[in-house]
Amino acid sequence: QPPPANPGEETGPGPVAGSEDGIPHPSAPVDPDRPPPSPIPHPHPPPLPRPRPRPRPLPLGSWRQGRGPPRPACVAGSPRPRSGSAASSSAAAAASSSASCSRRLGRALNWLFYLVLVAAAAFSGWCVHHVLEEVQEVRRGHQDFCRQREELGQGLQGVEQKVQSLQATLGTFESFLRTFQHKQELAEKVMKQGESEINRISEVLQKLQNEILKDLSDGIHVVKDARERDFTSLENTVEERLTELTKSINDNIAIFTEVQKRSQKEINDVKAKVASLEHSEGDRQELKALKEVVKGIQTSLKSKDKDLEALRSTLQTMESDVYTEVKELVSLKQEQQKFKEAADSEHLTLQALSEKVLRSEEATARLPEEVRRLSEELRQLKAQSLEPEEDGVFKNSDTLDALQRKSQGLDTRLQTVEDGVQAMQMASARQSESLESLLAKSEECEQRLAALQQRLDSLDSSEEADKGSLASTVRSLGEAQLSLYSDVEELKRSVGELPSAVDTLQKVQEQVHTLLGQDQAQAARLPPEDFLDRLSSLDHLKSSVSQVEADLKMLRTAVDSLVAYSVKIETNENNLESAKGLLDDLRNDLDRLFVQVEKIHEKV
Repeated sequence: QPPPANPGEETGPGPVAGSEDGIPHPSAPVDPDRPPPSPIPHPHPPPLPRPRPRPRPLPLGSWRQGRGPPRPACVAGSPRPRSGSAASSSAAAAASSSASCSRRLGRALNWLFYLVLVAAAAFSGWCVHHVLEEVQEVRRGHQDFCRQREELGQGLQGVEQKVQSLQATLGTFESFLRTFQHKQELAEKVMKQGESEINRISEVLQKLQNEILKDLSDGIHVVKDARERDFTSLENTVEERLTELTKSINDNIAIFTEVQKRSQKEINDVKAKVASLEHSEGDRQELKALKEVVKGIQTSLKSKDKDLEALRSTLQTMESDVYTEVKELVSLKQEQQKFKEAADSEHLTLQALSEKVLRSEEATARLPEEVRRLSEELRQLKAQSLEPEEDGVFKNSDTLDALQRKSQGLDTRLQTVEDGVQAMQMASARQSESLESLLAKSEECEQRLAALQQRLDSLDSSEEADKGSLASTVRSLGEAQLSLYSDVEELKRSVGELPSAVDTLQKVQEQVHTLLGQDQAQAARLPPEDFLDRLSSLDHLKSSVSQVEADLKMLRTAVDSLVAYSVKIETNENNLESAKGLLDDLRNDLDRLFVQVEKIHEKV
């Protein structure tokens, strides 16, 4: 057994005084014979070090219960001392060796603890760095997702702006349609007024036609039937063309509605995907798919904008064409009104001329009786001139007085007839002036019709139906004007034939003078001057009768021309009715387009 230790020291390899948990205090005695401990190199921290369990020091009571301290490794093989001094020295050596071992062990434990702390700090720093990198990646993904959401929001705002612009354009289109309807109503009012005036004029002309020319009614009816057949064929062609145009417009609208439905479906898909993206963050594939869908929506919107622009251009062209047609119809209506006014004035002049003609006819009906009386008186004078000269002076004086009285009465009648003839000549001059003005108006109408034909030729192929109908109306108007022109030329020819008739009358007068010259020998006993004056009065009467007959012929030709004018006015009325039907069809087509556009607007 070992010797007892000193009372001031504690036996066993327990912790040295001044140290805690086996760690030597710096004030503890140091062995001068032992070399200083070599510095322990700091190893590199492992990538994932694990903390080792700390060794528990033995409790102090276990040493004091008689078990004894564990024997250190450095004193394990030393022999036990046998004497007391040797025992004390060995105890001191054992104490020093146990102290040095405890110091080394404390230092090693210190170094191990520091190494564990450093490794734990490094591992925690590495973990924190890794977590920060993941957080940054998540933040970047979130930022990308926010950017994509902003881009989608901008795209949707652009779509909303386009829809608003479409609504604005539709509003402008509605305003244009309303203005067009208002103008069309005004045009219809004007047309109704014109129709009432045309009906009134047609009634007057029909009365005149029934009173003057009943023989031409059959021919006029035949011409009317032929023209009505032509108009029915024209209306059929116009209806076919308009049906083709409506079919093309309906096809375009169906394509537009299909594109609109597709775009609406795509927008709904995008909204659904955006809603799913709000729940599932970090799906990049879906974002790519959304980008592709957005691109497809943009392309579809571009195509939709192109379709809308095409529809706008077609509608604008249709509006411009309708406006031009309405303007041309209004101008034609004004010209027709002017023509009707001229026809009314001509009708009034014709009525006045007819009254004058009736008066002249009455005068001409009386003239043969007077001529017969004069011829009988001439015969009586000739017989009296052949009688013997007894009581000749008295008889000649009585006959001369009677002849003077009758000549005065004939002079007054001849003056009235001459006044009527002068009035007829003035009326014919006025009629020629009015015919010249009508010719000028017809030339202006021809120029306008030529301009209309040029405009109609410059229209697009989509409006060939309207073009054909307007061209047919223009052609019919041109034919009517050509017929008017031919009638006016006939009137001019009849006016030009008047001098030839005057020449024939002069020849007849010369023949009468020759015949009277043969009878001058027999009537030599009468006073020559009075006889020649009476013969000249008879010549004047014959010339006035011939002039009255020529004026009657002129009036008949004028009446014929007016009848032709009435027929042409009826053709113009039919043309206006056909143009009105075309305008009604166009208005119905525009109403259908407006309804379809409203449906599309409601769907959007």
